[in-house]
Amino acid sequence: MVLLENPTIDHLQKIESWLIEESQKTNEGFYCNWQIIVKCFHDNQLLIYHSNQEPIAFACWDSCNDSYADIDIFEVHPLFRSKGVGKEFYKKIECFFKAKNYIAIKLFCSPIESETFWKKMNFIKFPKRGYAEPELTYYKPLIKVNNPIQDDSGLTDKLELWDLEPYEVTNHTPRWTWKISETEYPVLQPCNPNWKLRLTKNGKIIRDNKVKYFDKENLPEVDPFLVISII
Repeated sequence: MVLLENPTIDHLQKIESWLIEESQKTNEGFYCNWQIIVKCFHDNQLLIYHSNQEPIAFACWDSCNDSYADIDIFEVHPLFRSKGVGKEFYKKIECFFKAKNYIAIKLFCSPIESETFWKKMNFIKFPKRGYAEPELTYYKPLIKVNNPIQDDSGLTDKLELWDLEPYEVTNHTPRWTWKISETEYPVLQPCNPNWKLRLTKNGKIIRDNKVKYFDKENLPEVDPFLVISII
C-alpha cells in the first residue's frame, strides 16, 4: 500500500463513487463534504492511500501558517475498516508532514466515534481556550517537545502557564509547568494569547506577562499554540 501525494482525477472519481454508495446505504460518511474534497484535490491537499491502484483511504488537509497541518477529513473505505489500514495510513501522513517540517498536527474528531482512534495515535485533547472551539479538538506534536511536569517543588528554573488572564490568577496555581534547562526541547502547548506566562531562572522571576506580550521581539506563539524555546 502506497501514499499518493498527487492523486489523479481517476482516484478522485473512485472516492466519489464509494462515498455516494456509503451515503445511500448508511447515511454516513463524508459525501456531504464533497466540495471540500474537490477543493483539496485542486489545491494539492488531498492524500490517498491506495492498494493495487485502488484508493482505500483518503485525507484532506490544510497548512496553517506553514507551521502546522490541520486534517479536515480522514476516511477509510468501509471494506477496509478494522484491519489496521487507518493506523498505517496515519503513520504515512505523519511522515509526510514531518518531511515538510511542520511542528504539529491539529484536527477535530468527527464523527465522535473517531475520538478513540485519534487517542490511540497519541493525540492530545485541546484545553478550553475561551474560544468557540469544537469540544473534540485534538493535536499531536511532530517535534520533540518539553513535556509539563507534575511536581515543580524546588525548581529554580521553570516556565509556568495559567489558563487564566493575569488579573484572574490570584490564589490559582499554574495549569502547566515546564522544567527549563539547556538540554530541554521547545515547549509546544495550545493556549490563549491572553493567558499568564511566567519565566523563572535561578529562583528569580525574569518575565511575567500575557503570552502575547511575553517576548515582543521573538513572539512565543504560533496560533493556536505557544511555541517557545528557553535557554
